[in-house]
Amino acid sequence: MNIVAITGMDLTSMQEQMPKDLQERCEFHWFKSSSEAGEQIVNADVIISAGRINPDILNQAPKLKWMQTLSAGVDKLPLQEFAERNILLTNARGVHTIQMSEFTLSLMLQWIRNANLLHELQQNKVWDSQIKVGELYGKTLGIIGAGAIGEAVARKAKAFDMTVIGYNRSGTPQPAFDSTVSGEEGLPYLLSQSDFIVLLLPSTAKTRGFLTKEHLSLMKPSAFLINLARGDVIDEEALVHALQEGKLAGAALDVFEQEPLPSTSPLWSLKNVIITPHIAGASAHYTERVSSIFYHNLRAFLDGSEMINVVNLTEGY
Repeated sequence: MNIVAITGMDLTSMQEQMPKDLQERCEFHWFKSSSEAGEQIVNADVIISAGRINPDILNQAPKLKWMQTLSAGVDKLPLQEFAERNILLTNARGVHTIQMSEFTLSLMLQWIRNANLLHELQQNKVWDSQIKVGELYGKTLGIIGAGAIGEAVARKAKAFDMTVIGYNRSGTPQPAFDSTVSGEEGLPYLLSQSDFIVLLLPSTAKTRGFLTKEHLSLMKPSAFLINLARGDVIDEEALVHALQEGKLAGAALDVFEQEPLPSTSPLWSLKNVIITPHIAGASAHYTERVSSIFYHNLRAFLDGSEMINVVNLTEGY
């Protein structure tokens, strides 16, 4: 079994710590770029990617049977070609659960405790004991995308005595949520009731532009929106206007329609916006966690047993 990893991510530990039984059955080659991989691509049975791959590489890999992506999102991959060639695709779903749920809570606390202003006052050596801060206690959190990450966020939010509403396609109740809604009636309810709203949807044909200008108008003027999904799941222009006009109290944005966020974007200068550079899923333990998924799938692939995180190429997740 010839495995070719093409990614700038450091896979030294994945390579060195591969279980002995898998080492004996595979050849593992790691390259930081496709140009470095060269002719190895021709012999690849398996390709590991960070979530993007040039379609030309697939044409150079006639033996390719399976691709493991190190990301959860697969929206940057040529899914139609995978389907046409019957190439199996698995992702890293579940690898972001801990760090992204912690990041979500940190953003809510940063906003409610006025941390940005406190830091600004410190930088200016200003002592202001009258600064107003709030509490998460008793607030309602709406989570759009009630999957593994959403459930981890919900569990942590319950520790702060928050009420949690989840939104998913089926409306199937989830253990960590006080209520779970779905459909055209459920979404407006969640938006109108929530003090904090977190977007955790995958980017697919069905979710692009999911949150519209009309949806934003349903939110409380005091609400705070957090987008850790993809930039294209929300109407960014409408969001900017809502923030500028005070129709929405604030937002924390880790993802954008265009990345890096252009210096001309009005989001940079809005005091009610927290901007982070698509790092919600970053963790010192990332490679360790994604390796365990890959080892499981490699063993299953070799033995003909059940693999995890198999992507539905039609649905896009």
